Amino acid sequence: MLICTIFKKNDCICGFQIKNHTDPIVCSGVSALAQSTVNSIEALSGVGSRYELETDEESGYLYFFIPSHAHGEVDKAAELFLKGFELGALNLSEGYSEYMTVKIREVSDYVKN
Repeated sequence: MLICTIFKKNDCICGFQIKNHTDPIVCSGVSALAQSTVNSIEALSGVGSRYELETDEESGYLYFFIPSHAHGEVDKAAELFLKGFELGALNLSEGYSEYMTVKIREVSDYVKN
């Protein structure tokens, strides 16, 4: 099962993690959503390259985290893109619940894996 974890601190999204390959349609949808979110944040927000990104295409792993969001310095554009990611991921998980789940994880500070 594909597991998408969304990291939040005080209702602010700090990042997300995607694990495990599953149904090709679900993987394609989540991958497109994640890549679009990361590319949009990089190109259109004040966060620029101040984030962490790890990927492993073979295992279906993607980790994205904005440390400044975990410390309360929220870029409004990046937050909007991350909320769009959350909405898209939740919608996908509703339609494909046998292949995907979304977890919300409250973090107290910077989280790695």
